Amino acid sequence: MLNARSLSELLSQNRDERLCRRWYLMTPNGTLLAYSQPSDINDLRKQAAIAAICWQQHALRDAQQASNGDHEDTILQETEQRALEVLTVESAEDNVIMRRVQKQLLLVLEGGVPPRRSHFAKRITAEGPDGTPPGVSEVDRTTADRSGDVATNVLRMQRTKLDILAGAMMAEFQKTGFAMPENTGSMVF
Repeated sequence: MLNARSLSELLSQNRDERLCRRWYLMTPNGTLLAYSQPSDINDLRKQAAIAAICWQQHALRDAQQASNGDHEDTILQETEQRALEVLTVESAEDNVIMRRVQKQLLLVLEGGVPPRRSHFAKRITAEGPDGTPPGVSEVDRTTADRSGDVATNVLRMQRTKLDILAGAMMAEFQKTGFAMPENTGSMVF
């Protein structure tokens, strides 16, 4: 059984006002299971719904690309569950990083960013199990990683913190034998 109170305490202990503003654990359909305190619950529910829709859109797109036109629902669902591991949304106001902890659990970090240039365009980066974004070659990836600006470094720190916390959660879930039940109707839209 999932102890939401303990998870909320853990998430609250790992938040601050600048780098990691808000953490939450949710299902891919947007159901909140635990979140850092203090939080405006109405705003948090809206953000969780937006995160769920964004996750599902990218997971479905990756599944369709991987199936190469196969229209069997079971193939799409299985591919969808394997394809997307991390989704990063960079906007002018904040970074939102979503990471799969289990098949039906996502750990989400909303973090602050330094002031961005006025011509900054929102970026969304999807990663598979091997850490490589779909459709990006290794050469493109190493070139992108060389960027040394402050916003990129902040994003790396946030990602590192998310990966460490997700790893700790996965280890604890494995140790206790917790597995989030499958939900066949997990689509929000």
